[in-house]
Amino acid sequence: MIAADLYTIIRNPDKLDEKTLEVLKSVVEQHPAFQAAWMLLLKNLRVLDDAGFRNYLQVGAFRVADRRKLYCFLTGTEAGVNTKQDEADYLTREYLTPATYQLTTQAAREESLSDLAMAIRKNQQVQTEVSSGFVEKSIGSDVPSNDLITETLARIYTKQGLYKEAIQAYEKLSLKFPEKNIYFASQIEEIKKLTN
Repeated sequence: MIAADLYTIIRNPDKLDEKTLEVLKSVVEQHPAFQAAWMLLLKNLRVLDDAGFRNYLQVGAFRVADRRKLYCFLTGTEAGVNTKQDEADYLTREYLTPATYQLTTQAAREESLSDLAMAIRKNQQVQTEVSSGFVEKSIGSDVPSNDLITETLARIYTKQGLYKEAIQAYEKLSLKFPEKNIYFASQIEEIKKLTN
């Protein structure tokens, strides 16, 4: 019964009322990690101008992964979320599809101003080399092309003891993602320590 009610609410968020409020509260109690239910519950409380909205918002904002999406859904301020049908489509598209978030295990070190300046200079040098006709061919190398290189691949190379390939992968990643240049440089240094 609750599942059928929930699907109806998701497809028709314009029909939020006192009855749907009770259904959404029970769903949230049974499944506290269900982001779509939290978003609908908060929207329902806001539509009804319920006094408990602020209390639920404090808990719900913690439970929803992206607060900007929650804010846009509640206020309808994002482009394309002006009608009730668009709100349902937005909710379905964002929270009923498989998750695509990637969690990283290591945080990048804080960059100092000098590190940032060095990264910018290095980036400018790379752009100059590329514009002057420098093209790297990866046909003969052991490391895949730049499109296939990821941090995970570089970590796998390191764990397998393929240090040369890991260093090459991190170097290519630092060119591909200059904002993480310091992090990749520290990874290369750690690998070089392992080889000594």
